[in-house]
Amino acid sequence: MKNSQCVFAVWLLVLFSGRLLAQFTAPTNLAGTAPAYNRVVLTWRDNSTGETKFEIERNNFTTFAKIGEVGANVTTYTDNSVGGGTYRVRAVFATGASAYSNEFTISTPPEPPGAPTGLALTLQGSSIRLVWNNGSGGTATDYQIERSNNAGNGFVLIQTVAYSRTPAYTDNGIASGTQYCYRVRARNTGGTSGYSNVPCLTTPLAPTNVVNLQAQALSGTSIKLTWNRYGKESGIAIERRQGQNGNWARIATTLADGGEYTDNSGLSPGTEYCYRIYEDGHDYSSVACATTPQVAPTAPARLVATVISSTQIDLQWADLANNETGFEVERASVPGGPFTKIADLGINTQTYSDRNLTPNTQYCYRVQAKNSSGGSGFSNTVCATTPAPPVPPPAAPANLVATAVSSSQINLNWTDNATNETGFELERSTDGTNFTKIADLRPDITTYQNTGLNPATRYYYRVRAINQGGQSAYSNVADATTADVVPNAPARLTAQATSFSAIVLNWADLSNNETGFQIERALSSTGTFTKIADVGANATTYTDAGLNGSTPYCYRIRAMNAVGAGAYSDVVCATTPAAPVPPPSAPTALVATAVSSATINLSWTDNAANETGYEIERSADGTNFTKIADVPANTTTYQSVGLNPATRYYYRVRAVNQGGGSAYSNVADATTADVPPAAPARLVATAVSSTQINLQWADLSGNETGFQVERSADGTNFTKIADVGANVTTYQNTGLTFLTKYYYRVRAVNAIGQSAYSNVADATTLPPPVPVAPQNLTAVATDFDRIRLNWSASTDIVSGYVLERALSPAGTFTVVAEVAFGTNSYLDTGLQEQTVYYYRLRAKNVAGASPYSNLASAKTEEMVVAVRKEPVAPMWQVTQLGDEALIQFAPEVTGLVPITIYDLQGRPRQTQTVRVMPGRQVSVSTISLNGALFIMTADTNKGLLRHKLMKP
Repeated sequence: MKNSQCVFAVWLLVLFSGRLLAQFTAPTNLAGTAPAYNRVVLTWRDNSTGETKFEIERNNFTTFAKIGEVGANVTTYTDNSVGGGTYRVRAVFATGASAYSNEFTISTPPEPPGAPTGLALTLQGSSIRLVWNNGSGGTATDYQIERSNNAGNGFVLIQTVAYSRTPAYTDNGIASGTQYCYRVRARNTGGTSGYSNVPCLTTPLAPTNVVNLQAQALSGTSIKLTWNRYGKESGIAIERRQGQNGNWARIATTLADGGEYTDNSGLSPGTEYCYRIYEDGHDYSSVACATTPQVAPTAPARLVATVISSTQIDLQWADLANNETGFEVERASVPGGPFTKIADLGINTQTYSDRNLTPNTQYCYRVQAKNSSGGSGFSNTVCATTPAPPVPPPAAPANLVATAVSSSQINLNWTDNATNETGFELERSTDGTNFTKIADLRPDITTYQNTGLNPATRYYYRVRAINQGGQSAYSNVADATTADVVPNAPARLTAQATSFSAIVLNWADLSNNETGFQIERALSSTGTFTKIADVGANATTYTDAGLNGSTPYCYRIRAMNAVGAGAYSDVVCATTPAAPVPPPSAPTALVATAVSSATINLSWTDNAANETGYEIERSADGTNFTKIADVPANTTTYQSVGLNPATRYYYRVRAVNQGGGSAYSNVADATTADVPPAAPARLVATAVSSTQINLQWADLSGNETGFQVERSADGTNFTKIADVGANVTTYQNTGLTFLTKYYYRVRAVNAIGQSAYSNVADATTLPPPVPVAPQNLTAVATDFDRIRLNWSASTDIVSGYVLERALSPAGTFTVVAEVAFGTNSYLDTGLQEQTVYYYRLRAKNVAGASPYSNLASAKTEEMVVAVRKEPVAPMWQVTQLGDEALIQFAPEVTGLVPITIYDLQGRPRQTQTVRVMPGRQVSVSTISLNGALFIMTADTNKGLLRHKLMKP
């Protein structure tokens, strides 16, 4: 007995160390589907929590055999390449396996048939026979036959036929002259196959009904067709081609069968045309041909005669015919004739040149077209008269001689070799190449005086004779050079003193033959002039340098060439100004010394004896200087005031007098002292949320390195909370407490120190918003009397969470716990076993409560005790009555029976031994047990019995 109790105690300790062991519960609800002929998909319900896998078995007609396995918690399995069967599933644990699930039987649909192959077509009279081969795959139940009249597009179902080992079909609904394309597919209850190949066949046309087609030309533009009339009301079409090799074109459609047709559309005379007749669904008729007779061509028009020379007249006309074989040209001496043919011309000709005519003679013309039918009417008659023959041009003059007789005249003479000239043309050139006519002379003239020429200039001449017949060739070219003259006097002479030592002369050059100019100077207009310079031809300016200051000078000029000197210009005078005063010497040893934040003192050495003062210049960058002061002569110091603090300034100095400015001194620089920055102003604090206040102020300083921001909770005791950079005028104070008043002040700082504080500004943070609902609430039963809840924390300001529970989604929810913020899970204990509980959660803060989270639910587990195997048949019945448990044992149980009551941690709470007598109840007191769940065991001669005991 003691050994049994020890074994049982060990089992209880293992059982209740954390949670109860899972029972080997079999899977249930095995079911499935057959989505294909070779596939079964199984599903089941997983009722256990500790399995390592599931084994799937299939009955092979006699016994079950394992066909596959899946991992823990998997509840589906696909059986491929089968035709159905009976299945069962069981869970497998580390220590064994569960019972099998229910058995499930399923059949797969049949295998779909494969696409038919080898579809072939045969024309059988007015029908088309189709034959094909069965495809692979499942057996078909029938075939769908589709037809198209559009080369494989736009198929339409025309028939469904039953399955056959030698499938075939005859299509009787066909028309002549039509293409038919076919395709076939097979079907059964498992699906439909793909289509077969697509063969096509065109049915032949029916024989024509048109017999004895004849063609007869009625005129040059009309042909009549006749045939044996057979009475068709419509659908007749007539086609035509030109000659034996032309292209057929349809000229009439939808005609009734009248037995004849006259073609008047666009026919040409003398042309062969062939015809055939088409009827819908029938072949073409035989071909009939006829040639239109030829007709005389249309007469040409708009004949024009143009005289080309004394021996040629050209003719031109409009060709208005399209059937001529040529043209005849006729000529007469008068418009009324008689005319004589002078030329035969080819087809489409529209011009003719009549040559070798007699000068000064009238000729009249007319033209007609011709072909095999004869000639057209004549064109209009035109007349033209050839001119008299031209006069021959005269003979060219010769021996032209040019002789210069003065500076402005050249005389010409030549030999006249012509007897029929009407005059002479005389031409002149300055380069021997480009000539211009200068005179028209009478006949028989052999001399000419060319006057008004330029001196010292070479001129070229040529002459030719002229008459009505044109011009002769030119004579030889003769040239001569006019004599030179002294140059003209210069004019408009001016003199201008440009400095104390220089005078500039300017004049107008009125000659074009000077070789240069002589410049003469005197100390007065009546004084003795002396040549001071020779300048080249075309010069119009001269600078007389090296003169004395405050001195008058007078000038005259004349032009020169090889002939001699020209007259003098007018005399002009100018007086040089006094010599300038020399600029002073530059100052040196410039020193700059900063004496305050706004003043720099300057000092330098005065090296000049003739200065009238000093110019002082200042720069902020050492490059770009601006004059800031003028000080008297002999000054050597200066005080620069009104400067900015902490600023570097550069200085330079120069001496000045009437002669200008000296060179600059050295550049000296100094930096003014800095000052503390000015205090910021107009500080404003604005609460923008429950955790943030924004600050803004005015920066009144130009030399701060930054700002210090201070905060106080009482307006008196401030603490620095931030340093911000120079020129910053805003700050965002975050991480504050909601509904709290804060005080702020700001001051500027730099290397010298701090400014005064700004005004104090305050603001109260806003109340927090109602928090958003918690997310992702989950409930998981961790034991028979407890459920673990987890959720995602709210990102808003939250003071805590309120958890509510109900026994149904629509039931009454009651608060089971209030959880502090920062906790995202809760264990709900003391629950009933195998009961579904529903939970919801919301966050809260001072503003209120959030909406509820999602609804989560879980079912507590059944309390399970794993002990030694109990008897199969019930051996006792326990009834709880207040503080007493009444036990009725089965008749098989006899003798002394130890009874022990354990708590859920496996600890014995009460032990006693009772004597069991047949038919009598045994009473066990439970007064010492507090309200909870307990396990009662009885170690009998039939085995160890157990029972759950709930003490109220």
